[in-house]
Amino acid sequence: MKKVFLVSTLIFCAAAHTTWADVEIPFLMPIPDGWGTETIHFPLGFAPQLEYEGFEELRFAPGMFEPESEDFWTYAFVWWIPSSSIINGEILQRDLDAYYRGLANQPDSPAVQVRINSVEDPAGGSLRFEGTIETIDTFVTQEPVSLTVRVEVLRCDEQNRVGVFFELSPQPTTHSVWTKLHEIRQGFRCDNPAITPSDSLGAP
Repeated sequence: MKKVFLVSTLIFCAAAHTTWADVEIPFLMPIPDGWGTETIHFPLGFAPQLEYEGFEELRFAPGMFEPESEDFWTYAFVWWIPSSSIINGEILQRDLDAYYRGLANQPDSPAVQVRINSVEDPAGGSLRFEGTIETIDTFVTQEPVSLTVRVEVLRCDEQNRVGVFFELSPQPTTHSVWTKLHEIRQGFRCDNPAITPSDSLGAP
């Protein structure tokens, strides 16, 4: 049975499980051994300012909620949103600021800071961003945590969708946890041949 780490307003509950009966996500996103998963529909309860239609699909490293683990706070997620959605550096920084302020329950605190500090737009390729997120670990330690974030905007034109793919970890980008994150990204596909469009979660 697919394991899903539930969000309860502002926190993840790592022990809880649920299933999406008779529903499959309409794309392929690998689940490495031992990793947890979660699906959250927009609007997100902790960040209603993000006015997208669709859902967020997450992958959590085994040590996501274990402060002594090398993959503490290491995870990936994708926003599956309409193809008309505009994503650029300014919008991404605004959205991530709202997202992590809501997640940390810190709407006005300087402890939460998002910086998107580089952008790449390869000819004929997808938009890529990199930055840092300073936030609070409200799940376990109640202490500050500093994340590196890498983002890629994937055009899924046949599905009339955009997949905004996020990789995050407090580890330096040379650490092996990033290899696993990249494997999830490289395994992502816009379609899921195992299902029909009528079965798809969030299908247009």
